[in-house]
Amino acid sequence: MTQTAERRAAIRALLAEGEVKNQYELEVRLKKRGYHASQPVLSRDLRALGVAKQAGVYQLVESERITPLTALKSLLRAAEVVPHFVMVHCEPGAASAVARALEAEEVPGLIGSVAGDDTVLVAVSSAAVGQRVRRRVAELLQSNS
Repeated sequence: MTQTAERRAAIRALLAEGEVKNQYELEVRLKKRGYHASQPVLSRDLRALGVAKQAGVYQLVESERITPLTALKSLLRAAEVVPHFVMVHCEPGAASAVARALEAEEVPGLIGSVAGDDTVLVAVSSAAVGQRVRRRVAELLQSNS
């Protein structure tokens, strides 16, 4: 097994054992097991393993199709449509991550987004596209309850 594979197996084991809240904590726990990795390496490892931060802790996501938006569903609050815009309300501090995730969905007609602290303004090409974005957020809100 390569050093990378061994380190990633150790990361999986650590995440299965208990809560890991940040990369620094992960780095410290890995060092105790004899693995030394910088923050950029840990970031790549977490991405490669399909790890998502949910409810403030890193978790292995077992779903085959995890998207950035589904990883953030616990941060969403609501979405509303105004002509050619969708306002998405989310948890304080989460708007930037939600905006990136919405844009990553690559919805045809989604022009772009502007994130505040707890609100994302999504520009869309038509009311129909706005409804598609709102429905996607609503689906996530329902699956979050």
